[in-house]
Amino acid sequence: MSNYIIEAINLKKVYKSKKVEYVALRGISLKVKKGEFIVIAGPSGSGKTTLLDLLGLLDSPTEGRIIINNRDVTNFDEDKRAIFRRKYIGFVFQSYNLITYLTVLENVELALAAAGVPVWRRREKAEEILSMIPGMLELKNKKPNELSGGQQQRVAIARALVNDPKILLADEPTANLDSKTGEAIVELIKKLNEQRGVTVVMATHDPDMMKYADRIIYIRDGLIEKEVIQNE
Repeated sequence: MSNYIIEAINLKKVYKSKKVEYVALRGISLKVKKGEFIVIAGPSGSGKTTLLDLLGLLDSPTEGRIIINNRDVTNFDEDKRAIFRRKYIGFVFQSYNLITYLTVLENVELALAAAGVPVWRRREKAEEILSMIPGMLELKNKKPNELSGGQQQRVAIARALVNDPKILLADEPTANLDSKTGEAIVELIKKLNEQRGVTVVMATHDPDMMKYADRIIYIRDGLIEKEVIQNE
């Protein structure tokens, strides 16, 4: 059994249309240990989001292999991908992706509903995860439009973690937030990484958010440029 929870081997991704071919990833290989906090850093258009989409089974590589939790998931069909994502992977996006007509609690419960968790247990687990995030349990009956951007992102983090995933993928989670709120969000992700042992892979181009990572992987033009190990 490998000590790595994520192994990406020579990942390439080419997007094709009738007139144009765009190479997003040109051959990226990386390994992530269980419990690590990794930052994928690079300018806009470097391939950060494409890489996270592949690692999260939201898209398939044109070439290469992806192994998660010792399973080669590269050629999973859509049904298998969906089941695997629900079991192992939580997502946090820059745009929050909350359902506006549902309350905070209902938004967090949604992931559990998709996994077939009974109603009584959904409520219990959703409240349990919200109680771990300072100030969120008392907002459980609010709608997203009654919350600040930082509060909405905290709800998105709770929703991502309610299924007890082994991996949290965060794509520019502070992009729509002011610097103070953004820092609080990444501090929260780091705390959950340390306390719950969740492996975190976070894409960002914000240098202030990189200090929380165990390792920073810099990518540019679809290739790994360098790696920096910190917090040892």
